[in-house]
Formats: sequence, C-alpha cells, structure tokens
Amino acid sequence: MHIQVSAGLPQVAPADGVEVIERKGIGHPDSLADLLAEAFSQRYALYGLEIFGEVPNHWVDKTTLVGARSRVDFGGYSIESPVQAHLFGKITRAVGDQHIPVDEIFRGAIRDLLPAATDASSIASHVESSVENTAGIAADHPATFYRPAQGGDLADTHDLRANDTVFCSAYAPATALQRLAISLENFAAGPELGADLPTGRDVKVMLVRTGTSVEITVCLPIHPEQVAYRREYAEVVSEARRRMDAHAAAHTAKLDTDWRLNVAVNTKDRQGGAYLAPWGTSLGKGDCGLVGRGNRANGIIAADRGDSGEAIAGKNPLHHAGKLYTLAAERIAHRIGMPNHTVLVARNGDRLDSPSFVGVRTREKAGSAEQRHIADVVEGEMAALSQLSKWLLTTPVLDRFRHPGLLLEA
Repeated sequence: MHIQVSAGLPQVAPADGVEVIERKGIGHPDSLADLLAEAFSQRYALYGLEIFGEVPNHWVDKTTLVGARSRVDFGGYSIESPVQAHLFGKITRAVGDQHIPVDEIFRGAIRDLLPAATDASSIASHVESSVENTAGIAADHPATFYRPAQGGDLADTHDLRANDTVFCSAYAPATALQRLAISLENFAAGPELGADLPTGRDVKVMLVRTGTSVEITVCLPIHPEQVAYRREYAEVVSEARRRMDAHAAAHTAKLDTDWRLNVAVNTKDRQGGAYLAPWGTSLGKGDCGLVGRGNRANGIIAADRGDSGEAIAGKNPLHHAGKLYTLAAERIAHRIGMPNHTVLVARNGDRLDSPSFVGVRTREKAGSAEQRHIADVVEGEMAALSQLSKWLLTTPVLDRFRHPGLLLEA
C-alpha cells in the first residue's frame, strides 16, 4: 500500500470567503432513488446471508424513479399515471436451482421505504415496479460470478478483491455551514413542521455564505389536498418560515459566529407559483429520481470541495470498491484529526484492503510523527473494511440518511 502525504491544502471556507452548500431532503426523488437502491441491496444481501450464508453478487446503482403524471391544484390532486420504479443492474437470480425472489424483495423495499421516507402511506399503491437484470457471463469473472452453482461459488470473504478501478475522496473537518444545512433539512422534513402543518418531505436547502452573511433558501412542499386556497398555502409557508428562522438562529453554527441569517422559503411563489406536491414529494408531479444525484456520503453537496462522484447506493456492500472506499475515505479523513483531503485509489482485481494509492493532503508539511499517525489511521481503516460492510448491512438506511455522522461511529 503506497501512502503519499503532501502539503498545500488550501484553506477552505475562510471566515471572509464564500461557501455554498446544498442538501436534498429525504423525500427528494434523487434521495428516494438512493434510499430505494440501498434498501434493496441491504434486504437482498441479508436474504442471501440467511439462505446461503453469503451475499450474492449484485450491483443496482442505476435504480431510477420516474415520477407520476398528475393534475395538481389547491384543494387536491389526481394521479393520471403511477410512479415507475426501475431496478437496473446485475443481480444473481439463483444459487444452483434455488431461486432468489428478486422482484419480491424489490417490491417489499418499495412498499416499506417510500411511505416511511415520505410519510405518505398511500404512495406505495401508486407505484409500478420492474427489474432489468443485465447479469450474464463475461471473461473478467468466473462463469459462476452471477450464476453460482452453489453457495461456495459466492464471494470469498477472506480474499475480497476490488471489482472496479476507481478513486474515492473525502475531506475533513465538516464546516459549520454543512452542519447547519443537515440540521435545517432534518428540521424541515421532521415533526417540528409536519406534525401540525401540511408540509411534505421533498425539501431542499441551499446555503450561500459570503463572509458573515448567510442566505438560506428552502424549497418546502405543501400537501395540495390540505390547502384549499392560496391564502391557506401562504399562511402555512409563512409559519414554516418563522419556525425555520428560529431553528437556524438557535443552531450552534449561528451562536458560535457573528453570521447574519436570512431565510427564504419557496421563492417561486413571488411569480405566482406554489410548491404543491402529492405525497409531499415532486415525485408525485412528474419529477424523476436517479441514484447518484443526491447528497454525498457526508450528507451534503459542496460547491468548493473535492468529490469523487461515486454513487454508492445499491452497490455490493462486501466488495464494491467505489462504495467501501468512499465511506472509508470519509472515516480516514475525520480520524486523521487535522484539515485534510484524502483520496483512495482501487485497481480492479487488487486486494480490497490494500489500495493501489492513498493520498492525504494537509495544510502544512507533516512531520514524521504525523505521517506515522496518518499511516496508522489508513491501515486501521483498511483492516476494518469487514466492520464497515457489517455496518452497511445492519444500519437502517433512513437512519443513515438523517444522521450521516453515524458512519464515523461505526
């Protein structure tokens, strides 16, 4: 394993600088696609462990949600065509002559995940599902890779190999603005609003900090059947804005700084629009969701930070380098204990616990003791990849979405 420690990391988000952070809410179509792919992968893997003692090979990180066609107005909505949920990817359908109920597992994930994520029990009855399995026989894998004759043909957990050539990166520490973005989305999509206001969970928050001035834009869906007139809608949005403004003002990110906050909600309303969404998500009015377009592993999308662009949802939790290295890089970056940018590189076929390259960039030149500490952190995380896989198999996907910091506690 080659570990390269270098200096020259630029200062990110200085107090007098500019920082832009976005977080897509738990009910956003892209978030739902990520969550659904990951929920399927988790259920499929656990089924394999229970029946065969191993996780069958699978790779469904192209899962897509096609939004419902609907008619929406104040006072109600009608669904003209349902949501289409497509599971695309390579999936082991059977071990020998023992069938794996892939379609049933996918439908079960839809039935449980979508209502829980949107807090709309009726959404599941308006979803049609399909599975497009592209797994065949290729020269780069044994014929039994996706068509195992027996449980022993499944992945050898004692000699796991990277199944992709990929780089994955992460940075630390998180900024105060990032923490505020996650907190605001959880607040807006949580019971603090939804318990007594007809708000949905397809929230998006965009935070732009210029020096000490922070502009916060929130897109907040309202259930159309619960607001009969524009006046009622405007009252809900106004009250939601008041509560979010108070939440932001009480957050430690504000209390520990001299930031001036301005919260705007549903800015398109100024041109006569209204964010009305069946089931509280734009998936109910035609918007589509794709795996990989949602938040990154740290829970946000940052405009000015390095990003590998890997979509981790739906990838095999045992040996997909793009998934495990993205999460391992996140853990390494935070455990180093100083500002840094960490990159892990995998080469297809190499041992998964031995990256072909590890790059850690710090602000100042690291001394010998710091370099040894960094190497210890990297080696420790690589040795613990099996624990990371176990965490992926056992931690509920909705909990992981709401609390990205759980990864650092695994």
